[in-house]
Amino acid sequence: MFDVFLLYIKKILKILIVLIFFILITRSFIIEPGRVNGRSMEKTFIDDDIFFVNKLFLLTKKPRRGDIVQYINDINNEVIIKRVIGLPGEQVKIFNNHVYIITTAGEEIKLAEPYLDEYTLTKTPLGNNIIYPPIPENEYFLLGDNRGESKDSRYVGTINRSYITGSVIKLPFSK
Repeated sequence: MFDVFLLYIKKILKILIVLIFFILITRSFIIEPGRVNGRSMEKTFIDDDIFFVNKLFLLTKKPRRGDIVQYINDINNEVIIKRVIGLPGEQVKIFNNHVYIITTAGEEIKLAEPYLDEYTLTKTPLGNNIIYPPIPENEYFLLGDNRGESKDSRYVGTINRSYITGSVIKLPFSK
């Protein structure tokens, strides 16, 4: 009887080890949950919203304008989510509280931002009009959707792709 019990315990332990291994691999390389901490992405994400980070995203494609990504702040190892606005080689221009993109071909485009509240203004740290320098290769200009509450590329500069950990997936039951 004791042998049957030990055999049962061994089988359970094997299943648990495989399950733990699978969970660790999944969280490390495929998808992991996250929680919003702050107001910088309102109205898209509200403080304490839960989301998933698709880590495979980085293996299959480069971040695109409009994508919401998670990155690691290399100064304090804080995990942050922001929206990709400017791509490598482009310039971001903030003029009269609106965002413009100067493409690599030199074309200037006023950025359509349907994810923002209607009367959202994008200001620079000094409140002036500015054209940021060209975005270096493998760097991205990121902004929060709640422009008045977001410390983003306007303040900290562009973010290197190596710090971007994945694409953020909003859950349907988020607030």
